[in-house]
Amino acid sequence: MSAIVKEAASPIIQNIPNEPVPQNPNCDYLWHILEEAVDQFTDDIDKFVDFVVELQKLPDGDRVFEQLPQFRNHWTEFGYRMTDWPSDEEDREAKRQAQTNQHAFLAKLSTRGVPEYDQIGRAGFTFRSTCEFAPWEIVHFPDIEERYDEEDDEDWPETRDRELELYSIKILNAKVPAAAQWIRWVGQRVYEMEGEIEGEFEWQNEALNSKWNGEKGCSKERFAFWRKRFEWISTVTALEKDTQRIARECAELMKKIEIEK
Repeated sequence: MSAIVKEAASPIIQNIPNEPVPQNPNCDYLWHILEEAVDQFTDDIDKFVDFVVELQKLPDGDRVFEQLPQFRNHWTEFGYRMTDWPSDEEDREAKRQAQTNQHAFLAKLSTRGVPEYDQIGRAGFTFRSTCEFAPWEIVHFPDIEERYDEEDDEDWPETRDRELELYSIKILNAKVPAAAQWIRWVGQRVYEMEGEIEGEFEWQNEALNSKWNGEKGCSKERFAFWRKRFEWISTVTALEKDTQRIARECAELMKKIEIEK
């Protein structure tokens, strides 16, 4: 692994003297390649985690990789998703799997105890998106209505239905497998989280129909609420059997964590 890491980092290190800010070299290309690999190779997630661990230790003179330049920003902008795609989307299942891979990668990085690549802060929004938001209960979507064009009236039903798919309860078929990665790998840490949740804003409560009515931020009570929501998800007939099973496993793991504490 060390040889691979050195080879991957070599072009960046060689170009450091030409960088406007040598301590913050442009690593975008490296992170994009890593992201594409994570998306495509499910069985190699552990290797990609080891790659980042070794890269962060790289003795490159000024040790610019110690802070992993742009790593966190890259995953925020490009490699952290909590979404779904319409049923007619090309390669939808591959995109869903890529999303799950990304969460597995970020969760596994968070088991290493190194602040530079710890991603535990993303867990809160992941569970909010999966266990709290219930857009399928909303009946009026102004942003979809705005797309209506009288001249294309015949096409409207198809356009409307395609957009509404992304608010259907079936989006949990994409979200639950992704969220499960955080329970599997850092569930104990999620349980112990306190303080603010990254990306939590008041406007989301109404816009996304949040089912959580308690205090903002992480808490044992909120963890218990998420667990109960997974229990509920496991009973939703509209969802795939694999989704129901994963939700049930999440609830069981979370209950075990609560009991052991």
